[in-house]
Amino acid sequence: MQQPTELKEDGRPTGLNVPPKQPDPVRKKAQMKKNLVGWAFVAPTVLFVMAFIYYGIFYNAYHSLFSWDGISFEKVFIGFDNFARMFRDPEFYSALKNTGIFTVLTVTIQAGIGLVLAYLLHTKGAGRTFFKSVFFFPVVLSPVVLGAAFSQIYDFQFGYINEFLRSVGLGSLAQNWLGDQDVALYSIILINIFQWTGSSMIMYYMAMLAIEREVFEAANIDGAGFWRTLWSVVFPNLKGTTFTLTILGVIGGLKTFDIVWISTQGGPGNSTEVISTYLFRKSMLHQEVGYASAIAVILLIIALSITYFQTRVQKKMD
Repeated sequence: MQQPTELKEDGRPTGLNVPPKQPDPVRKKAQMKKNLVGWAFVAPTVLFVMAFIYYGIFYNAYHSLFSWDGISFEKVFIGFDNFARMFRDPEFYSALKNTGIFTVLTVTIQAGIGLVLAYLLHTKGAGRTFFKSVFFFPVVLSPVVLGAAFSQIYDFQFGYINEFLRSVGLGSLAQNWLGDQDVALYSIILINIFQWTGSSMIMYYMAMLAIEREVFEAANIDGAGFWRTLWSVVFPNLKGTTFTLTILGVIGGLKTFDIVWISTQGGPGNSTEVISTYLFRKSMLHQEVGYASAIAVILLIIALSITYFQTRVQKKMD
């Protein structure tokens, strides 16, 4: 009985000096054509990213080494003097601190309120669609509209908040919400929370739909209440969503500009000055483009470092 012939990985019989199969020219040509079609679809996006993102990053880093007003053709090379000046600048550290406070509070409070709202809408059926629309509505509003509206709401003399406090006999609690250095930053943080909590709510709500109903039923049988179920059952199953919201919130906090500029322009003093408004002030108003470029480089490094750290932590948690 003839033994079956063993084959190599490429399909050739063992022990025989058979040349490898040559690729079919027609098939090879078709594959190359298919690859070219794929690259043709990808090329516009690649070119766009290279032209408007990576080129902009290197262009900005290049100008951080110069003293330049952004208008004249004359650029004076000063090396790393812009960075040395920045690390000696108390206004930079003040803006960095305000940015950190703004980012930490907005990320945590938005995620917390969004999680609670999402779970409430997930468990309560009546009016679910209506309340989802109500809570999400501020997300679609322009920051310019919100900034202008809250400037009126926060007005010391005729603002709705102070008028309400006076009407109920709590006039002593009335504040100059955007004019007091002690409360102005937190007033702007509340505007941001008002606008973006709906986004966190929707992301959490959609993630909850993927949790099997049996999980909630088991928690109910075990006697877990609303908060125990939320903390011990729901929240652990939404770690991926929380991670995504954290990254988006940190990036949004680092680049926030419009709400702050419309509301206070970084004032009073520099109590609400964040990195983006400080950068804008130095580049556009003071025409110190070289120095502003150095600030932008540091801001990029901070954003990349935080994102890398968050990614490492997420991998360890998984």
